[in-house]
Amino acid sequence: MDTLTHGLSSVLLARATASETPDREAISAGRVLSLRSRLMAGFLAGIFPDSDFLVRLIDGPLSYLKYHRGITHSVVMLPLWAGLLSLLFVLLWRGQYHWKAFYAVCAMSLGIHIFGDVITSFGTMILAPFSHAKFSLPSTFIIDFWFSGIIVLALLAAWAWRRQGQQVALVGLATLALYIGLQHFQAWQARDIGREYARQQGLEQAEVHALPQPLSPFNWKIVIEQPQHYHVSYVNLHRQQVTLAPQEQAGMLERINAIYRPMNQLNWQTLPRYGEGAAHDLAQNVWQQDVLKDIRDFMLFPALYRIEQREQGLCAWFQDHRFILGDTRNVPFRFGACRNGDSDWQLYRHQGDRVIPLSP
Repeated sequence: MDTLTHGLSSVLLARATASETPDREAISAGRVLSLRSRLMAGFLAGIFPDSDFLVRLIDGPLSYLKYHRGITHSVVMLPLWAGLLSLLFVLLWRGQYHWKAFYAVCAMSLGIHIFGDVITSFGTMILAPFSHAKFSLPSTFIIDFWFSGIIVLALLAAWAWRRQGQQVALVGLATLALYIGLQHFQAWQARDIGREYARQQGLEQAEVHALPQPLSPFNWKIVIEQPQHYHVSYVNLHRQQVTLAPQEQAGMLERINAIYRPMNQLNWQTLPRYGEGAAHDLAQNVWQQDVLKDIRDFMLFPALYRIEQREQGLCAWFQDHRFILGDTRNVPFRFGACRNGDSDWQLYRHQGDRVIPLSP
């Protein structure tokens, strides 16, 4: 989930749990936060976990893959982070409140942030630092305008009807929960389509995955994973007719929207994991090189992008099907290894037309 949506969802939760009849004496004594302070603290605590991007300054460009959604997103560490943030907020508010007044809103804000990341397909290390396993219950695309819109509308309504602000915020949270429930139902439906296709095609050792997609909660990418191949299709679970192919001058959103087809008119692609022919053995060998260990840990559905000869040498590039939208060229997190002759393989990032060295 994007950082702003995390912050706003924390504000909505803070508003929904604020007392309708605050004890002014307790506020004056610093035992209870004023509504404004509560909402501000909720927002700051809600965006705190994404501060892990700062490790890029210390550990280099691969830190995002290794540490993002790590220790700052840990359920195990949540009580400690809530306590530290509470002490920090005491300083920011110049001792106006006791740290205990901040603790509950900090803990709730951290919790809703972690939940908001777990329901995307990126993966979250909720047990860090004791485990680097990434957990995901993918139902929501990382930038979901419907999800964010529900939050924004609820906050605006709570501001417009201040006297009923808590009830309005609670309705907003309930609506958000219903929306997430709808998305999980859509995920189950998309996986069911994949299972039926796998059964009809006699695909053995097949695991079926459904990945949320942009623009609509009805847009899904179905990935059937086999040891050497992926079977991929894009579906809109609500659409009745195939969208006409966009013209050359069409915008990006129009092109993305046209990818998704009705359930009864799906276009399945069979894509090799490591390429075919002579490229297969080379790609499989490169993929197992030590220099790509961090990339292997990060990619969930790795596939060969291409093998090419560049000035850096012979290069094998890999990408993750989680981040591929149809035939789009600008795929994020595309990495590979290159070498000249018998030299060691060196790690690179393929970004647009640039090749960025990552090996020390």
